[in-house]
Amino acid sequence: MNLYINGSNRRQNCYKVLSDLKEEKDILFSLSDKKINYCLGCGACENSLENFCVLKDDMQELYFNMVQTDKIIIATPIYMNHITGILKNVIDRWNPYSSHNELLEGKTIYVITIGQIGEKENKEVANRIQKYFEDIGKFMKFKVVFLKNFSSGELDKVEEEYTNYEEIIHKLKEEIQN
Repeated sequence: MNLYINGSNRRQNCYKVLSDLKEEKDILFSLSDKKINYCLGCGACENSLENFCVLKDDMQELYFNMVQTDKIIIATPIYMNHITGILKNVIDRWNPYSSHNELLEGKTIYVITIGQIGEKENKEVANRIQKYFEDIGKFMKFKVVFLKNFSSGELDKVEEEYTNYEEIIHKLKEEIQN
């Protein structure tokens, strides 16, 4: 079972790509549908993993799913040359895993970015996002695989931009399964 995280504030391109990758038994967690508070920086999670965090919100569901799955696939639009604020907020809430990194040890996190400018123009930004996840993975002991940097506008343009979209999805599925 894999966990797919839609890092967008909307149900459009990232949601579509993840939905097309997801198998029936997998979980799709869309941040646009969830209430996730900001990290308080209180450090309670460093001392006790009981419910991971003192904040009781939809992050509890994500904590549970992250521990239960071997592979986590994250898709994020590129906003202001980085990941979305809502996804950054979720990553800030991964603090329990920094103190108890054995919970993510050996897992693989796959990253997909989607930007409105061309893939080549977004390459530098996508590389920075990849490095960002790799740096987090080093101390939380998970592996990062950067899958794809898509270029698209609105949802209906995903398949227009990529006439071989189905083939791309098929190749990404194979990479995730291996």
